[in-house]
Amino acid sequence: MFGSKLLLVFSLLSGVFAEQCNLGDFAIDDFSNHVVVTNISSTVDAFAAVKTKHGQVTMALEAGKSRTAIFLAATKYTVNVGGQGSSDWISYKDTLLRLRDQLQGLTLSSKASPDQVANAATDLTLVQSALEKLNGSNVLQSCGGALVSGVTSQVTVRWANGPGLWVLDCG
Repeated sequence: MFGSKLLLVFSLLSGVFAEQCNLGDFAIDDFSNHVVVTNISSTVDAFAAVKTKHGQVTMALEAGKSRTAIFLAATKYTVNVGGQGSSDWISYKDTLLRLRDQLQGLTLSSKASPDQVANAATDLTLVQSALEKLNGSNVLQSCGGALVSGVTSQVTVRWANGPGLWVLDCG
């Protein structure tokens, strides 16, 4: 009996307070955080997951397209992109390690042309960055950042066809 009276008083007071407040100027965008993931590849589709403490949004990204993940009350985000191994038996990490070794060999080869050495050195920096973004995983590259209210976080993924890896940038 006391509980029902308390509920009635609470609902009446809620109505009075709501009448006094003007919430018409606020929308969900005023309280949400946006993470836009763009696949800037020209031909390769990507699969990405945007994670916060409160949830995860998994998305398929066609080449050249963007998708937006929206979260409420989140403070940090992490984006994961799945890598492609060279076969069912070799992980993405092992593929990157083999590629790194091949590129290091090419940069040190006396038989390589100056252009081959320059291209290998450029690709080697991409491979090293991809290896660092594995963060202990064998298949997922990740990066992240802080979410700020009113600011859209931008993330780009790009398939680097030369070395055959994802370039992930959380800017």
